[in-house]
Amino acid sequence: MSIQSIQVERGLSLPQEYLKLLSSLDEADEYCFNEYPQDDPDFEGRCWCFLNEEELNEEIDMPGVGKSPAHKQLELYIKCFIEYSDNQFLTSPNGRVPIQCVINGFVIAEDNGDLLYLDPLDDFSVWIFHHDGSDVMKVANSIGDWQSRAVVA
Repeated sequence: MSIQSIQVERGLSLPQEYLKLLSSLDEADEYCFNEYPQDDPDFEGRCWCFLNEEELNEEIDMPGVGKSPAHKQLELYIKCFIEYSDNQFLTSPNGRVPIQCVINGFVIAEDNGDLLYLDPLDDFSVWIFHHDGSDVMKVANSIGDWQSRAVVA
């Protein structure tokens, strides 16, 4: 399925900055990004492996939970979260975030099980979903802002 088909299926118009990045990805490209620049300005950051167009469609199988294309895999994590918690919010450094804001996230990259995603309900701002704690963190207002602070590894 092409990125255009994904957008139609999900009812999204992904930002041109992201589509340009997606079309220019090389298999070896990783982007390092420091999500804590004030606390540790010298840290190179975590290296994120971006999903190319083919990888966005790869099926993620979470045993006992379900299957989903990679770009929608947050649905699987939220399904687990809901099953084990009666909370309708995830935590973030800036307060509580409704699960509805996370479940619709468009996953674009991965680092050690954590997911980098675009939030279509927040003008496609860039967020991290920490899989081990089911918490989230907004790291940039746009993919362009994120890229301006990232370094190609």
